[in-house]
Amino acid sequence: MSVLKFLIDENVGQSIINYLTQKEYDLIVAKEEFPSREDLELVDYAYKENRIIITNDKDFGFFVYYQKLPTKGVILFRFTIESPSLKIAALEEILSQKPDKVSNHFIVVTEGGFRIRSLTL
Repeated sequence: MSVLKFLIDENVGQSIINYLTQKEYDLIVAKEEFPSREDLELVDYAYKENRIIITNDKDFGFFVYYQKLPTKGVILFRFTIESPSLKIAALEEILSQKPDKVSNHFIVVTEGGFRIRSLTL
């Protein structure tokens, strides 16, 4: 069982949920547990529950960097073409990192790779 826990935003495809479930990660799926919940509430919940947010929504970057809201991490998909196989391949590569390279980081994933930025000083 993994030490990483995730909150999957409503806009993330079922393929990502299926992949993480198959890998036995601890998941909370927003569309099942918190349908139509505001993003700010999700940020707060994820932080309190020590969960990394996985999303397609750039608003989470605004909350973290401009509003300075605390988070345990964000994985933001920014693909120009929504391809489940590309997302899963990228996520697989990210999750192959040591947990401390994923937790407490803001990770932006594109077709060209991913950028990891630490959220701690």
